[in-house]
Amino acid sequence: MFRSVARRRLGALIVAAALAFLCREAHARVRPHYGGEVRVETSEAEAPDFIKLLVTETLTSINAGGEAAPALAVRWEPQNGARRWRFWLRPDVRLHGTDMDEPLTAALTANALRAGLAKAGIAARVDASGEVVTVEFDTPMPQFAALLAGAEFGVGTIDSRGVVVGSGPYAIQSVAPPGMTLVANPDHWAGRRFPETVTVLCSRSAREQALDLAAKRADLIEVPPEELRRAQQERSRLSQMMAAELIVVSAERAGAGDVRLRRALSESIDRAALLNFIFQKQGEVSGALLPNWITGYGVLLPAVHDAARARQLRSEAGAGPQSTLGYEKSDAEMQLLAERIALNARESGIAVQPVGRTSNVDWLLRRVPVQTANPAAALAGVLRSLHRTVELNDATLEGVFRAERAALADYTAIPLLHLNRAWAAGERLRDWSNASPLTPLPAESWVEGKP
Repeated sequence: MFRSVARRRLGALIVAAALAFLCREAHARVRPHYGGEVRVETSEAEAPDFIKLLVTETLTSINAGGEAAPALAVRWEPQNGARRWRFWLRPDVRLHGTDMDEPLTAALTANALRAGLAKAGIAARVDASGEVVTVEFDTPMPQFAALLAGAEFGVGTIDSRGVVVGSGPYAIQSVAPPGMTLVANPDHWAGRRFPETVTVLCSRSAREQALDLAAKRADLIEVPPEELRRAQQERSRLSQMMAAELIVVSAERAGAGDVRLRRALSESIDRAALLNFIFQKQGEVSGALLPNWITGYGVLLPAVHDAARARQLRSEAGAGPQSTLGYEKSDAEMQLLAERIALNARESGIAVQPVGRTSNVDWLLRRVPVQTANPAAALAGVLRSLHRTVELNDATLEGVFRAERAALADYTAIPLLHLNRAWAAGERLRDWSNASPLTPLPAESWVEGKP
């Protein structure tokens, strides 16, 4: 009897120990930990902006409300009617790199800002004094703090390897085109990120990315609009989908003909058919440069399809010469779009010839990513991508609306669609619920596996 009781107690102890072990293992498996590698793939020829912002940081960031928030600058102050801006730098920030480990100075920051502003085509005078950087303009720039959150204003320098060095949560360990490897910065001012390395592979087709994710060779891939429905049907782990890519026809030659012909081209295009048949309804038709989720005023800039009105405008302006509509030759969806647009145009008496090139054309079919949720900064970024300059002296929503309406008035930029974008994650990537096309690798994400 006593032996039987002892055996039962021993058995109960063994079961309890086993359950405790399994519980500990399960807890360890799901508990965030440092280490591991995140493998990112993209169709772009270079690293996407969110990767660049892991290496070089900007003076400001954009918070969940779409407003400018502190980053490398702890505070800022507009002066002289927003013609002068002063930024106070975060103290004790250091650069990383194989031969760096230098403090981030106001002088280095000013040099980086000069380069970013010159690249963006923005005339300004930049000075450094102590821990303050001052930027001055000839005209008011009330949206400047939000504008500085863009990746093109990342603060950094170049080391002896010819590699970009910044102060971000990751440093570039190696560059081997078409990709690069980043390693975690353990001394980052905002704390160390969980993954030890981030490997980026560029110039991968959508099919190659999908195959690599399925084979567990990738952890994070882009999902283009035309693949979203399939990804949803396959129950892929998708980030929050957002209309984050503008499809626009942009005039590439001065004037691009009579304004009535440009308007006729715009009103001849059946945008709904383009969205429904080429992109499987993954987005929205639009007559605006910015998606409605950013501005809320999309209804005030409607997409007009009126073939009869287009024919009337064409008749008033005269036939005009045949124009060329360029597109990226390797982009199958852009080719289909260009062919459908040309067909719509011909039905309204407008001669348009699609060509698979991006230079020496009258019109160009472009994909333009929307990189920020701040309306003023988003519009400035889109206009820069289109090589347009429109004064944006009022950063309020009403001011952004007026500036966008002015940019569209001459029909040299014809918005067509805002397409949904998303990223798909593999099963190893955890705490990913806050991911979106703008931030596909949230700071809290980590890689499952042995710590």
